[in-house]
Amino acid sequence: MHILLLEDLAPDARYWLASRHSVDYLPGWADDSGALNTQLAQADALVVPPRFKINNALLEQAPRLVAIARIHDGTENVDFEACQKRRVRVIQASSATVRASAEYLLSTLLTLFRSGAHQGDPRASECNAHVRPAPGREINDSVVGLLGLAPPAHVLATMLVPLGVRVVGYDPAVHRNAELWRRLGVQSMGLAEMLEVADAVSMQLIYATRYRGLVGDRFLAACKPGQLWTSISRSCLFDLPALAAALRARRIGALMLDSDEEELQDAHSPLKGLQNVCITPRLAPYTHESQLRGSWYLVDRIHETLMMSQMRSETGPMDSEPMPLA
Repeated sequence: MHILLLEDLAPDARYWLASRHSVDYLPGWADDSGALNTQLAQADALVVPPRFKINNALLEQAPRLVAIARIHDGTENVDFEACQKRRVRVIQASSATVRASAEYLLSTLLTLFRSGAHQGDPRASECNAHVRPAPGREINDSVVGLLGLAPPAHVLATMLVPLGVRVVGYDPAVHRNAELWRRLGVQSMGLAEMLEVADAVSMQLIYATRYRGLVGDRFLAACKPGQLWTSISRSCLFDLPALAAALRARRIGALMLDSDEEELQDAHSPLKGLQNVCITPRLAPYTHESQLRGSWYLVDRIHETLMMSQMRSETGPMDSEPMPLA
């Protein structure tokens, strides 16, 4: 069966897959729809990067497709309903990047505490040993708010508590009295209450349409002045004009946003030109270790799905076949 790799996998995992199936490694084609369309008709499985759009138009071009795989999980750029209707299994290595994302969030928090207070100060960027900006802060004895209890937040909380951080949190999908809060050592609060007391906020809220624009004027007005933010969530969870206003007014002292969304790079983005904003191109999940874990998870599930599809075509549907989404 034929597999198109539009995203790199760990070499050993790629060779393992190639020893069992026909594999074409074409990473450049993820951004070349014309070239890709010539190959889709023969593809039984795709491995794609997060920016690659999986929709009805793609599925129409790939009638043999039974699996689409991504190392980095998320809901962006995937029409799950269309995939389910066509019985195309969406495979995402959900747990492979949790540790990497948590460590990234911790590193950005430490960076913000040490240097975020003087982002936008022209002296901070000068290579002049005689110009010393105001001292940064230690994270010990601070209050960090977790906005969202996605899996990276679980790991991040266990890293912050031993550093002497008081960790508070809010997730609209988790009850304030849930046992999970106590187990993680996190004090549950309402969102406005959390923003009033937190020195910094780490946002890893899982996207849902009902949360679009959640972080807007109403809650940003509650922010402790000079609050530091780091986020690996989708930018549409913010009301971007309201966020930009909070950054200009220094209600939010600095923001590090890890996202490769095209909207953030647009010349008309409300965040464009703000010196206390740093946008990184989705670096959080990318480590050697997460790539290795995710690669092996994907090739195992792809092989399983292709073998199941082959058996189904020979013998008909089986009671034990997996759900099309996994």
